Amino acid sequence: MLERILEILRENGIKELRPPQKRVLERGLLDKGKNFLISIPTASGKTLIGEIALLNHLLEDRSKKGLFIVPLKALASEKYEEFRRKYERYGIKVALSIGDYDEEEDLEDYNIIITTAEKLDSLIRHRVRWIEDVSVAIIDEIHLIGNEERGGTLEVLITKLKSKYNVQIIGLSATIGNPEELAQWLDAELVIDNWRPVKLKKGIGYRDKILFVGEDGEVVEEYPLKTYNSRSELFNLVIDCVLDGGSLLIFCNSKRKAVEEAEKLDLRDYLSREELRELRRIKEEILSVFDRPTETCKTLAECIERGVAFHHAGLTYEQRRIVEEAFRRRIIKVICCTPTLSMGVNVPCRRAIVKDLKRFSKGSRVFIPKMEILQCIGRAGRPNLDPYGEGIIYVDEKVSAEEVKDYLVGPVEPISSGLYNPRTLRSHILGLIALGDVKDRESLRNFIENTFYAYQYGNISKILEYIEEVIRFLEFSGFISVEGGEGKYGVKILTLDGDGISIRGGEERYRITPLGRRVSELYIDPFSGRVIIEGLKRLNKMLRKKYLGNRDPLDCATFYILYLISKTSEMLPLLWIKSYKKDKKNKEEFLTYEALRRGIFIENKRDLKYIRSAMIFYDWIREVPEDKIEERYGIEPGILRYWVEQAKWLLHATGELYKILKIENEIISQVLEELKIRIEYGAGRELIDLLKIKYIGRARARMLYNAGIRSAQDIIDNYDKVRRILGDKIARKILKELKDSEDISLKLWE
Repeated sequence: MLERILEILRENGIKELRPPQKRVLERGLLDKGKNFLISIPTASGKTLIGEIALLNHLLEDRSKKGLFIVPLKALASEKYEEFRRKYERYGIKVALSIGDYDEEEDLEDYNIIITTAEKLDSLIRHRVRWIEDVSVAIIDEIHLIGNEERGGTLEVLITKLKSKYNVQIIGLSATIGNPEELAQWLDAELVIDNWRPVKLKKGIGYRDKILFVGEDGEVVEEYPLKTYNSRSELFNLVIDCVLDGGSLLIFCNSKRKAVEEAEKLDLRDYLSREELRELRRIKEEILSVFDRPTETCKTLAECIERGVAFHHAGLTYEQRRIVEEAFRRRIIKVICCTPTLSMGVNVPCRRAIVKDLKRFSKGSRVFIPKMEILQCIGRAGRPNLDPYGEGIIYVDEKVSAEEVKDYLVGPVEPISSGLYNPRTLRSHILGLIALGDVKDRESLRNFIENTFYAYQYGNISKILEYIEEVIRFLEFSGFISVEGGEGKYGVKILTLDGDGISIRGGEERYRITPLGRRVSELYIDPFSGRVIIEGLKRLNKMLRKKYLGNRDPLDCATFYILYLISKTSEMLPLLWIKSYKKDKKNKEEFLTYEALRRGIFIENKRDLKYIRSAMIFYDWIREVPEDKIEERYGIEPGILRYWVEQAKWLLHATGELYKILKIENEIISQVLEELKIRIEYGAGRELIDLLKIKYIGRARARMLYNAGIRSAQDIIDNYDKVRRILGDKIARKILKELKDSEDISLKLWE
């Protein structure tokens, strides 16, 4: 089998394995019953180790499946294209699964499934049969099990894979502070290697020089910097690298800082005519992403014309793709970014500069974890392009050189379980009960005892105490029923004594309710499910009792449902962004007015944040241009698109829960049906009939509607007019779609 694998790798241009890859093979990677935890530097070939494990399983038995689990959708898309190009010619079918959570997806015929932990967990909740055929799981960036927000899901998923399914687990990471502990929990062979294809020099950017340090923290080289701009030491660091044929990533602690740093840099005096011409072309490409460029688009375009870009969550996927591709082609020389870019996306550079060691978190400035900083500087060094990479921490008056040295030498922080997160516990305990993996208190405890949390802390009394509250919440919300036991809501009282736990009463058994099963399948926080359910009941009462008076019931119901989804935990964090008024008092008065005129009473300032979020969605579905929404609320296009995607998911969940509740209200039914389309396209109610037709989006629908063409029948009756408005090519596609549609009577074509 090894020879066949090596042959396939050679045919894909890999002539020789790198030392860490050889070492993992020597340690038994091809033993399908052996788990591995691999900790080697960025660009050393971690992904290929996972690919070898996949090939080892799939070449021998095509009925088997392999999972490749990554933290980001963008990274999943990148790996999907790469794996398809490399392996589909050998009959290995590759699938990408990053879509809606409430779908099973027929992946029966695929061999490699590339997905995220959240999406895979949602698929398992839908009881997909093919999960039984999975024999190997590659978990990229496995250190994210310690992430406060997302780590719990990854931990629960790994616990399922290693305890319920017969799966070989291969964990990959560049930075793990306690690899031995994690490997022992995984029952995995630990392989640590410091080999890199391109040497990484770590240093401190200090005034007019770079101080490179060795592993003991002592200065081993002092590199002087020429002064190109006496007012900016960072500019000198940048130009020094660019003139030597290199490219740079500058990591900043916030989106705002990334934009500010990019705006300060102008490389035009150091670029060729050909490069400047290509940058102008890329600038126009960025400006054409939207019909009307937003302020963020314009700022990014101006930066690109100067050879620089910024990259953060506020950009849309298309904008990020354009920037990344131009950077890989070495047309854009510098990207100022947030640390998200260090999560495996393929944008290596010559020099990686960390601009900030602190950031705001929960109201105060805190040091960024060392693991995150090392992930950033690990992007330095482009194989086959650079003789070396340089990871530099920039020093200003806010941090000392000694603080910087601590980041460059010694081990990183240990990973800690994030399973205690209340949202994680609520969601996954409900999911385990819905699947039947947990049927009673004993099986629940058994599952918890298999988690990294239990392995790491030994005493699980504290988490069992948290779980007691979760069980009470789930029962009180009507998501589960509890049979047997004693205490409030039928849940027994636990007596905790050291490691022990005594239970008062008889055996306690858990049963999922239809409502709880649907909440689990929809993959929403049970807290959000309860918010939506209570809100729908309240809205129904408002409409039935005619509490809205003379207000437009459709408009009020539409706004109320947008307000309702804004209250869910999936919409956190609620950013306090700008509204119409600069004055705080007037801003709050405006939001309060918008709420009250739709029958929503404000109880506290947090409610105002929910109203503000609802206003953003409300403007979106009223076709307020994105540049106006950005100006009005200070929200970037990428964040707006992310919120819209979240809203689509939550509106779908709201509609599904509405069905389960069996509330019969014509207004709510109409609004939920309309919002599915309106939130997706950002369009008014009057465009819905046109938007149901393939190839017609918001802009085309509005042009047709304004020209008096408002239905499929109007398109057929006024085809020549449609051709003049949309062009012959698009008009033909739309006409063919209508001909193929069962909604159009055959007599129309007579």
